[in-house]
Amino acid sequence: MVVLKEMVAGKVISGFRGVIDFYYCRGTACARSWPRKPSGHRAPAVSAQWPRWAYISKHWNYLSPAVRRAYEQTATGSSWTGRDLFMKAFISTYFRDGQWD
Repeated sequence: MVVLKEMVAGKVISGFRGVIDFYYCRGTACARSWPRKPSGHRAPAVSAQWPRWAYISKHWNYLSPAVRRAYEQTATGSSWTGRDLFMKAFISTYFRDGQWD
């Protein structure tokens, strides 16, 4: 990871797509080599989770704008995004019956 003095322009970022990943970490502009899929086989328990993640990731796109905004507002002030919270809710049954009683 390299800490940048300021984030580079969009044209520069798109020119390095697939080579360098530009991102913000806790408000600081950073860059790193493009993430690669690890080589080798995954543990069976890890592979068993892939269909769940694929399912919920796809369904974020089907939420109404109002529901997406609600997740974003709920995540405000945390290190999570609305999408992160939505995925957590699905994977861990975050909003299961009786959770908030």
